Formats: sequence, structure tokens, C-alpha cells
Amino acid sequence: MTALLVAAQQPDDHHARLAALGTKPEYLYEALRAGEVARRSATPNHPANTAGTRAYQEHVRIIRDLHKRYEGWAPLTHHHLELACNPDRTIAFGVMVGDAATGEPSLPSRNRYPRGAATSKVAEVNAQLELFPAPTRRGEVVLDADDAAGLQVWFLVSHRVEVDGKVRIHCELSLPEIVVNGYVKKWRERIPLPVYEMDGIEPPYEDGSGEIDIPVDFR
Repeated sequence: MTALLVAAQQPDDHHARLAALGTKPEYLYEALRAGEVARRSATPNHPANTAGTRAYQEHVRIIRDLHKRYEGWAPLTHHHLELACNPDRTIAFGVMVGDAATGEPSLPSRNRYPRGAATSKVAEVNAQLELFPAPTRRGEVVLDADDAAGLQVWFLVSHRVEVDGKVRIHCELSLPEIVVNGYVKKWRERIPLPVYEMDGIEPPYEDGSGEIDIPVDFR
């Protein structure tokens, strides 16, 4: 299984923009890669939502792992959102699945599935804050009222497409501002990233058709 980046469709300063938030493209792409690997571990006999659930879990885990290891961030559960939070408690990252316009700066994008009230709450705070706040354990972050009122919550938004035996993951790191009926209607800021491509798609493991013979010792 190999992965490569597909060039962005137009020049972009995403490296500098991500650095201003305290992150790097490598962290985000590694989360996407791990999510795809986890997705492929689901078989036809798993519950219908297994692949997506496993991908989500790995997205969150890797974002937390890498930002904690290299940037000093910490896990945060905020309004039931599973996030990674920077040491200054001013910026946090979550994940969501986007629609087909994800990563395309010329198109309006939104989340693919409706979000709960938690996303609306953090979007309201995002709308009131400056774009780049000034900087001012194994423990999860506990926010006080002032921290919560000043926290920007960004999301790694991804949209997965299978094409000719490969997976192309369109992605962006974006800051929601207005959420209506569970869908992001307006982003305060979007940072489109080059498409992430992975090959090596294999059919999931399927149980054989033969009967299983389990010896039983009757006593």
C-alpha cells in the first residue's frame, strides 16, 4: 500500500497557514492514511457503519498522537467533540466527513452528514474570535469558562473517492462559522490541501464457504 500527494489545482500557502495554527501537513495526512488503513479492515460481516467508525477513530487518535508528541498538545473532549487542543488552549482540531466540494476552494463545501448541537456551539464561538489568536498530562485538557469562550475549533474535513483501483482523499482544515440544521452553511476560514492518494485497495477478507468443524469432547 503506497500513498502520494496529488498536486493542488492552484498555488496555495497551506504550509504557512497550517504553521500559524501550530500544525503540519504531515500530521494531517498521516491521520488520513491511518483512517484508510482502518477502514479497509472492515469485512462484509461487520455492522454497516464499521468502516466509517474505524476511520473516524483513527483520524482522532493520530491527530492527538502526533500533535501531543511533537507539539505538546493534549486530548480534549469539548461539548462531546473528541479533539486535540494546543498548549495555550486557544485552538483545537476535530474531524468530519465532507461532501464532494471538500478541498475545492472555488466551490462551497459542507459536511456530508448532519452534525449535532456541539458543532453549532463551537461554530458560534468561532464566529466571535479573531482568526489567529495570540499565544498567550497524560491528562486530558479541562477548560475553564474563559478557555472555552476563547477556543477555536477547526476540523480536518475529508471526502473519499475510489477511482481506478485507487482512493483519492480530498481534504481541508477548516473553521466553521455558521451551522444550520446540522450542516455547515458558512466557513470562517478554509485551508484546502493537496489531494491524498492511496493505492492497493484489496477486497476485504470474507469467510470461506466451508463448514467449521469444532471438535467437542463429551463427558
